[in-house]
Amino acid sequence: MTRRLRRLGDLVAELDPGEDPDRLVASGEIEVDGLAVTNPEARVPAGALVRRRRPASLRGQAKLSAALAAFGIDVTGRVALDVGAAAGGFTRVLLEAGARRVYAVDAGHGQLLGSLRQDPRVVNLEATNVADLTPVLVPELIEVVSIDVSYLSLSAAAAQLDRIRLAPRADLVGLVKPMFELRRATAPIDDASLADALAAALAGVEAAGWTVVSSMASPVLGARGARELLLHARRGVASPPR
Repeated sequence: MTRRLRRLGDLVAELDPGEDPDRLVASGEIEVDGLAVTNPEARVPAGALVRRRRPASLRGQAKLSAALAAFGIDVTGRVALDVGAAAGGFTRVLLEAGARRVYAVDAGHGQLLGSLRQDPRVVNLEATNVADLTPVLVPELIEVVSIDVSYLSLSAAAAQLDRIRLAPRADLVGLVKPMFELRRATAPIDDASLADALAAALAGVEAAGWTVVSSMASPVLGARGARELLLHARRGVASPPR
């Protein structure tokens, strides 16, 4: 007796009616009997276990999630710019927090996860330096900025954001990496160096037209156990009392 076969995209539509089923399949988010299938036209036998794969957690996710909660930043319905997107940990958090669109910028190529590449809310600006951003590449008014860069200080990255349009009260969350902020050959771990790095980042971000509101230690260590900090700044507000 011939087993009844059904189109995978149609099965996914029943499984998750709130999203585009063909996009979910093509982005690798669906598995059939434990194996990823990326063709929405694939025929699946009745009784096969079709489910959405749980995305692997990225290290950056815990960092930005903690920062948004601690700093009380509401991303819902806002347009965001993720500088140094890499695989997309920050981008994923921004989307899950309700961002309407995320411009994912990275100097590298091919790092952004396939599921994020396929997401219509993500504009993939790979092979793009922050210094190359223009209103043509980022035509919308940016309301939230996240920055996680390597080989470049947070201060230097923030100084180059004036090439695009920023909302008057845009929020910025930046990851402070002491090694790059202080131009050290290795990552410092002592409290004095971390304080110096934070002070340098704070001065640089404020020189770029932002007001630093708060800062915190990152809940997750960086590469090779490096200690990092997170900084929250806002555009167009008076400096808080220190």
